[in-house]
Amino acid sequence: MRRLLAILVSTLTLVLAIGVVDARAATVTSTELTSGWALRSATGLSDTGAAISQIGYSTSGWNPVSLPSTVLAGLVADNVYQNIFFGQNLKNVPDLTGQDWWFRGEFTAAATSPGQVYWLRFKGISYRAQIWLNGTQLDANAVGTMVGHEYNVTGAIHPGAVNALAIRVTPPAHDCKDLSFCTVDWNPEAPDMNAGLWGKTLVDTTGPVALRDPYVKTVLPLPATNAADLTVYVDAVNATAAPVTTTVNATISKAGQPSIPLSQTVTLNANERREVAFAPVHVTNPVLWWPYQFGSPELYQLSVSATAGGATSDTKGIDFGIRQFTDYRTTVNGTSFAGYKVNGQNIMFRGGGYMWDMLQRWDTKTNAAHIKYVKDMGLNTIRLEGTLGNEELYDMADKAGIMVMPGFVCCSAWENDSGWSAEQAQVALASLDTQMRATRAHASTFLWTYGSDQPPTAAHLTAYKNVATALHWQNPTLDNVATWSNANAGMKMDGPYVWEPPVLWWDTTKAGSAFGTTGEEGTESPPPLESVQRFLAPADQWPLGTAWNYHAGKAGSVFDNTAPFTAGLNSRYGTATGAADYSRKAELQNYENTRAFFEAWNSHEYTQSFGTIFWMLNSAWPSVHWNLYDYYFKPGGGYFGSKKANEPVHIAYDYATKKVFVVNSTLTARSGLTATATLYNIPDLAQKYTTSVPVTAAANSSTQVLTIPTVTGLSSTYFIRLQVKDASGATVSNNLYWYSTTADTLGNKSNWYRTTPKNSANLTGLNSLPSNPNLNATASRATSGGQETVTITLTNTSATNLAFFVRPEITTGNGGTEVVPVTYTDNYVSLWPGESTTVTAAYQTADLGGQAPYLRLRGYNIPTSSVPVS
Repeated sequence: MRRLLAILVSTLTLVLAIGVVDARAATVTSTELTSGWALRSATGLSDTGAAISQIGYSTSGWNPVSLPSTVLAGLVADNVYQNIFFGQNLKNVPDLTGQDWWFRGEFTAAATSPGQVYWLRFKGISYRAQIWLNGTQLDANAVGTMVGHEYNVTGAIHPGAVNALAIRVTPPAHDCKDLSFCTVDWNPEAPDMNAGLWGKTLVDTTGPVALRDPYVKTVLPLPATNAADLTVYVDAVNATAAPVTTTVNATISKAGQPSIPLSQTVTLNANERREVAFAPVHVTNPVLWWPYQFGSPELYQLSVSATAGGATSDTKGIDFGIRQFTDYRTTVNGTSFAGYKVNGQNIMFRGGGYMWDMLQRWDTKTNAAHIKYVKDMGLNTIRLEGTLGNEELYDMADKAGIMVMPGFVCCSAWENDSGWSAEQAQVALASLDTQMRATRAHASTFLWTYGSDQPPTAAHLTAYKNVATALHWQNPTLDNVATWSNANAGMKMDGPYVWEPPVLWWDTTKAGSAFGTTGEEGTESPPPLESVQRFLAPADQWPLGTAWNYHAGKAGSVFDNTAPFTAGLNSRYGTATGAADYSRKAELQNYENTRAFFEAWNSHEYTQSFGTIFWMLNSAWPSVHWNLYDYYFKPGGGYFGSKKANEPVHIAYDYATKKVFVVNSTLTARSGLTATATLYNIPDLAQKYTTSVPVTAAANSSTQVLTIPTVTGLSSTYFIRLQVKDASGATVSNNLYWYSTTADTLGNKSNWYRTTPKNSANLTGLNSLPSNPNLNATASRATSGGQETVTITLTNTSATNLAFFVRPEITTGNGGTEVVPVTYTDNYVSLWPGESTTVTAAYQTADLGGQAPYLRLRGYNIPTSSVPVS
C-alpha cells in the first residue's frame, strides 16, 4: 500500500513550479498544541464550523480544556463531574455519546520563510471529526480512533499570526460497535467512549519536501551475531504541485562506534509521497539490543535530512536497536505453540496486559512508573491489547529492555469483520498502517497480533499482511492468540480469569496451567486496604457488596464480583471477619498465587512453556479485579509475589509434584550453588525435614534439583523454606511457602474462565502464630539527583517466634500513606528467630510531598509500628 491509508494529506493552495524551489533553508519546527482550548457539546449550538473557526469567536460558557483530552477527561478537569472513581459515582455521569462535541483553540503559527510548508497533524481523534482552520474545512469525515490524520495547511494558515482551529467530534458507539478503543469486560465503559482528541495535535513546518516514518530494519546472520545488515527506510513527501528533486541524507551513529553516512537523490512527482529505501549497510560487531535480564538494551541513532534546492527542507531522528526476534513452533499436549528467540537466544516472554487510565490520561511520570514496576517485578513484556498510541511508553520500553506486544482488541467490532462496511474495512487497514508505523521502529516491539480471541476473516487477514509487508515489518506476527478459535494461533486462551489455588498453574493436565504459550490468564486481585479506602466509603468496604462489585469486572459480565477469590480466601485462611482481616488474608492469597503463576511458567521454560501474559498488569481505574499493582501504584501481595518468582536466579516449589526447581533467567551460568529445602511445623517452628544438594544453574534454563518426600508428623499447616546460597554462603534466593497436609484439589474445568476447586488446603494454622513484638527496625536514607534510597534493617530478636509476612513501607510522614511509586529490593519478608535482613527502598523525593519519610512495619503476627527515617 504505497498510498498510505493511515495518513490523509490535503494539499490546499501551495503551488511551486519546477525549478522554482527556494534555495534558502526552511524553518523546521514541530509544535504541540496543548493549552488555551475550549470544549462544549454541539447540542444547541447552531454556529457552523466555518464560524467557530474564526479568530476571536467567543467561547464564553465553554469548558476550558488542555490537549490531549477526551470529552470526559476535559469535563472532569473542569469539575463538571467530580470524584467519579469513588464508589459508584461514575453512574452519575450521563451518556456523553449521543451528541457531537466541539474542541476549539487558537494558536500562533511560526513565522514564514521562503518555501515553507505548514502541516497540521492529529495523532488520535475518536471517533469521527470535521476539522476547520480559519474558516476553511480541512476534512468533513476524519474517521478512525487509531488512524493518524495529516493536512498540508499552507494555504489556510496565517504565518506568524493567530490561527483558529475547530474540531467537531462524533463519539464512538457504546458496546464497542465502532473500530475504537474497547475495554470489553475489564471495567465500566467510559461514558464518552473516550471520544475526543486523545492523541497529540501538532503544527509542523518544513520546506517543500517533508520526511515521515524513518525506520531501520535489522537482520543478523543467526545464529552468529557478529554482524548485521541494516536497511534504512523513510518516506519523502512533496508538498508542492510540481516535481521536486531532493537529496535524502541519513546517518547511523552510536557513541564509541563509527558513524555510517548514507545519501540518495530522488525526484518526487507533484504531491507525491514515496518511500526512499537505502541499500543495506553491513555492520561488523554491532552492539546489540537485549531485553531485560539478558543484557543491555543498547540503542543506535538514525538522523535523516532532506534537501531541496540545496537547502535543508526537513529533518527527522529516531533511536533504534540492532536485534532480531524470530519465532518457531513446538507441540505440547497435542497443540502447536509459538516460541520466540532474540538474537538467536530462547526467550521466555513474561509480562502483563497494560491498561491506560479510563479517561485516556497518561503522562511521563505514570509511564515511567509502569516501566519501573515491570522491571522491578522481573517481567520483560507488556501486552497492548488495543491500548495503542502511547508512544512515550514505547520509547521508555526501548531504553529499559522491555518487550512490547501490540495488537487489536477482542470482542468488539474489530473481530466482527465479516459484517464490516466498506468504510470500516478502510478504517481497519488505516489503523493498522498508523499503528505499525508507530511501533515498527522500536527495538522493544517483538510481536504484532492481528486478532485476539478471533482471527480476522481470510480476506481481511490477507489485507492486513499486505500492509505489514509493505511496511517491511521485521518482527513475528500472529493471526490471533486463542487456539480455541484457531488451532494454528500459536497461543492458548483457556483461562482461568478468576482465582484458582496455586496447584492449578503446576498441574499440566489442566487447560489453564503452565504449558504452551498464552496471551492472557489471571485472577481477581483485591488491592491493599489503604487503596480500598481511597475509592470506597467505610460502609462499602465491609461486607463486600454492590459498590465493591462495581469495581470488579464490567457490570453484567461474569466478572462483576470476586466470589471465587473470596471463597478461596475463606475456605483456606479462615472466614474473614472484616475489611482489615479480609485485606491481610487477601495479601497472602495474592502473593502465593502470582508467585506460583510465574514460577510454574518459568520452571517449565523451553520444555513445556514458552511465554505468558498475566491478565492484567494494572487497572484503568480503582479495581478489585485483574492487576499486579493497583491504580494508585501501591504495590501489594500480587506485585511482590511476582517479584519473588521472577528474581534472576530463583528456587521454586511445584505444588503438584513436590519437585523443586532452580531457574536462571539470565544469560550467565551460575555454578557452586547449594539448594536447601526445610520443612517446619506451625506454630512451634519444629524442623521436620531438611536436605541440601549442590546446584549448577545453566544460563537461561530451569533445572529440577530435588523432590520433597512425604514427611510424617507435619502440622496441618506447615512451612516449606527453600534457599539457594553461593559458594561464599551468600543468599541467592530465599523463598517461603505455607501449605497444608490437606492439599488443594481441582475438579474438571467448569466453564471457559474457571476450573472449580474440589477441596481446599487448610492454611488456618497461620492464624495460630504467636504475636511477635520483637522486630527491631532501623532506616537511613541517602539522596541523589532527586531520588531517595532508604536502607532498612530488620532484626527478629525473639528467641522463639517467627516474624511472618512483614511489610516494610516508607510513608509520607508518621501515619501517612505509602510514598508511590516506590520499589523495594524485597518485601513481605519473614524472619526466623535471631535473623536479620536488609531491604532497600527507592522513590523520588518530590513524592514525599514535603513530608518527612517514616518506616511503617506491618505483618501477619507483628504489631504495627512506625519509626522515623534518619
